[in-house]
Amino acid sequence: MRIGVDARPLSYRLTGIGVYLKHILQALSEIDKENRYFLISNGPINYELKNPKWHKVEGKLKKKLLSTFWMQVQAPILATRLKLDLFWSPRHHLPLLLPRKVKTVLTIHDIVHLLYPETMPLPHLLVERLLMRWSVLKADQIITVSQSTASGLQKACRVDMKRVEIIYSGVPVLMNGISAKRNEYGVLPSRYFLCVGTVEPRKNFDRILRAFELINPRSHDTHLVIVGNKGWKREAFLNRLKRHPFRDRVHLTGYVDCDIEVHLYKHAVCLLFPSLYEGFGFPILEAMACGVPVITSNVSSMPEVAGDAALLVDPYDVRALAGAMHQILSNAELKEDLVMKGLERVKRFSWKRCAAETIQACERAFST
Repeated sequence: MRIGVDARPLSYRLTGIGVYLKHILQALSEIDKENRYFLISNGPINYELKNPKWHKVEGKLKKKLLSTFWMQVQAPILATRLKLDLFWSPRHHLPLLLPRKVKTVLTIHDIVHLLYPETMPLPHLLVERLLMRWSVLKADQIITVSQSTASGLQKACRVDMKRVEIIYSGVPVLMNGISAKRNEYGVLPSRYFLCVGTVEPRKNFDRILRAFELINPRSHDTHLVIVGNKGWKREAFLNRLKRHPFRDRVHLTGYVDCDIEVHLYKHAVCLLFPSLYEGFGFPILEAMACGVPVITSNVSSMPEVAGDAALLVDPYDVRALAGAMHQILSNAELKEDLVMKGLERVKRFSWKRCAAETIQACERAFST
């Protein structure tokens, strides 16, 4: 098959879908020696090709806000020119005017725009609402990254579940051979809870701050380190942070490179990841792979990913979150048990298996 791939997430700073795409493409390039791949984006694609059957098709439009329009217009033209048999979008939307003979596979990571629309920037929300439902209807095969996402999609779009395949992601590789360095943005505290995620309402940072206050961090000589991009509607969180009684113990690093991130993971007391909703939740597996216990939410996909290897809490219950944090601080045996369970848990998530099952989904789509 000649397979076109929407590679736009690799043209910008990597976040969740970009991390997913980078890792699955690496696995696909290693195990798939038969098919030809064409990575398509509106701008330069930050990905090194190692398979001679792989090609980049790069546009000259670097503005991210216009990338959706570019793909909708250019992909049908490129599909004809490149003689594509199949087009795979790993990011919720298909080019809706693709030639009918081109089969399609669509990966859905979450349905945030339906469940928590207030947490999304308006341009992103409009794009999701305009394109996702039509893309779901058009797709020959649909991949979801969790049972939670599949169930939500079925309820929201009444999709025929015979077209849906649940394919779990692997564990993101943080290091790639780079030796970890001591923090480059300042001096790290010696004891801290770690939060990883874009600063936006869905990540629940407001309640994390309130729980941090309840545990009286000064008495435990504990800090809070938050790693992630500045997100949408962050002003309320930043205002609360200014008034926080332990403001001197809360550290915002912004975006950090992989070598710094892994160092932050490995030296943390625990990962706090009590999101209101996640389609998958990479930080859960990243922390477990680094030998760090995890506190996460008991909703959406997070129990599915964490299993029994994390403390699960109601993300709306600040006291429950504070109680779990106190358990980690006071119970060394529990902490060690979670670390050991986490190291075993991550073995269930493989990029090669994810890639192999994705190829199978493409083959099913091609044969329909």
